[in-house]
Amino acid sequence: MDKTFFLLLLIELSFSVPSCPSYPYHDYVPATSYSTPTRPADILLQYCDWNFGAVCLLSNTFNTTEDKKLFIGESIANNSFDNIWNWNQNIKFGKYPPNTSRSSTNIRDVWVSIAYLNPSVYDNGTYLINASSTPLIRHNFTFVVDTRRLPGDCRDNFRICGYDYSISVLNTSSVITANLNIRSEYLVDRYHLVTHCDLTGCWVTCDYYRTDSFRDSLTVSDSKNIRLMIFNSTSNYSMLAYYNELSEIQINANDSNVFFQIGNSSFYKTNYLYRIRNEAGPYNILIKEVIPANKTSAYGMSILDQNISNFRILAPYSANCSLKTSDHFSSRTISGCNSSNLGNSTSTLEIHPVRPVFFDSIFNAVLLGLAAYVIYLIVKKVMPVA
Repeated sequence: MDKTFFLLLLIELSFSVPSCPSYPYHDYVPATSYSTPTRPADILLQYCDWNFGAVCLLSNTFNTTEDKKLFIGESIANNSFDNIWNWNQNIKFGKYPPNTSRSSTNIRDVWVSIAYLNPSVYDNGTYLINASSTPLIRHNFTFVVDTRRLPGDCRDNFRICGYDYSISVLNTSSVITANLNIRSEYLVDRYHLVTHCDLTGCWVTCDYYRTDSFRDSLTVSDSKNIRLMIFNSTSNYSMLAYYNELSEIQINANDSNVFFQIGNSSFYKTNYLYRIRNEAGPYNILIKEVIPANKTSAYGMSILDQNISNFRILAPYSANCSLKTSDHFSSRTISGCNSSNLGNSTSTLEIHPVRPVFFDSIFNAVLLGLAAYVIYLIVKKVMPVA
């Protein structure tokens, strides 16, 4: 058989070799060069390169958890969602996973993270959000190809088709989930040694044998518990009486945070405070965290009575009154301090001191003793001396 025939046959076979499907990404790491990602230095302590004031210039000297807390306290205002968002969206995530990761044959160290919900507040395992909160999604993975020659082959031709991925977000009333779906593929044109013979003799060639497709796919997810906060303020206040430069006011402090002000006097009630929490080390996502509190304070006024969330106060009169109520994301302010409909009462506020029972007992004992002594003196004077 003529060698030309074999060449023509090989050319014919080449037209039937499978071609790569179209993939948008083609970067890969040979298996011989791949290594598991190592944990980077703590970003909060070592890579503070955003504009957060003078404390950022000293961040390269930070090396402890307490230093991190100091940085957070100095750089991030507890009531500022803008500063937190500015920090979080500039974090440079690398290959190292901030949470759990998974690997398959060709897709390694796959992770996806709902890094932050902007805005949000962390409350004992649940992230409180409002209607405008949006997720900050971060992810990473590595496409690995084993380019070593396959067993039995005299030559291999690796064709890297590439990979594709997609991220979907599912949001229910109580959970938000991000899913990362990845698929990859590469082809290997395999060649085997083949002996050919004709009338003139035999020879060996490395001929095309077949093409194998190596496909891989993997899906990972990340979830957070959420609760939608709808701000519906019901707190209010009303003037009850006016006593010659003094105002008696009823405050219905139904909301979590209530601040009332009349002139230079103020009343404050809150059910919680905040601190800044850092998550996803070593990347250090920052988020507000709720700290339960039950604080009530009054300045320049007196609290006359309290019934659950209703407070009756007495304060110097002023025409300037305001009540500010807020939740984690919204606030409402109502103003006005109208006492014209109350007139100027001619009576004054009656205060009835209550004398403790203990002192009443002492007083009665003293009276009885005094009466007994007087009777003794009278009897002694009237009775003749024996």
